Amino acid sequence: MDNKKKNNATKTVLVISTGFVIVYFATQWQWALIVSAVIGLLGIFSNYLCQKIDFLWLKFAWLLGLIIPNILLGIVFYFFLFPVSLLSKLFENKDPLHLKNTDKSVFINVERDFEKSSFEKAW
Repeated sequence: MDNKKKNNATKTVLVISTGFVIVYFATQWQWALIVSAVIGLLGIFSNYLCQKIDFLWLKFAWLLGLIIPNILLGIVFYFFLFPVSLLSKLFENKDPLHLKNTDKSVFINVERDFEKSSFEKAW
């Protein structure tokens, strides 16, 4: 067994156990302290179970990685971007992209003097 992989599994078990201790201190739920002790002891005494706990934890993190970003992006869209867009449409009378096509042409006359330096660095 690779020592680095064993070390990462041990760190994962330690972090999970510490997380349950923090949950216990925040909520005073007794089951969190019991789960923390059980996971910590399993990680200490059995390398096989330590690897299995690490595997399950990483699969759980992968699953959350599929779900949580969609929820967060949905919240940002519906609670921030959508109301801003509605307010913009309510209070804005302009058509900056000329999407309504009210003109005969989309050509815009620009009446200004061009100099040689205007064409040197276009981008």
